[in-house]
Amino acid sequence: MVLRIVTVGKISPWAREAYEHFRRMISRYANLEHVSLSTGGDLNRENHEVLKKREAEKISKSILGTSVCLDRSGKMMNSEEFSNLLSGLRKATFIVGGPLGIHEDLLEGCDVKISLSKLTFSHEIAFLVLLEQIFRGFKISRGEKYHY
Repeated sequence: MVLRIVTVGKISPWAREAYEHFRRMISRYANLEHVSLSTGGDLNRENHEVLKKREAEKISKSILGTSVCLDRSGKMMNSEEFSNLLSGLRKATFIVGGPLGIHEDLLEGCDVKISLSKLTFSHEIAFLVLLEQIFRGFKISRGEKYHY
């Protein structure tokens, strides 16, 4: 299984360190890749829809297999349901939007839309919650204890 996570915006050193931690643990179950893309331009000076459209074009070029967009309008899942989703994937790209979210065209074309919470998270926190849930999902699907 190949899982790719595409994020938009800078990833801080502490988040990169956490990614490496989870990548090592997830590597027992899947090949995990991270693609970090820059924002579409200057958030303070340019039209936000234009920026989101540029980001969507860059993201589209990075999609491998099933596209899974993280968005507040997506389906809320518990960990078992997320584990079932993971079990059905062979190649997938999880898309974490930047500060402006994901452009509507990309959301409409996404194979699956999920929501991590009713709360709004920064892209870095969403990235880390997703990593943790991927690891937890593999543990659940294999009947393994979570605590490592």
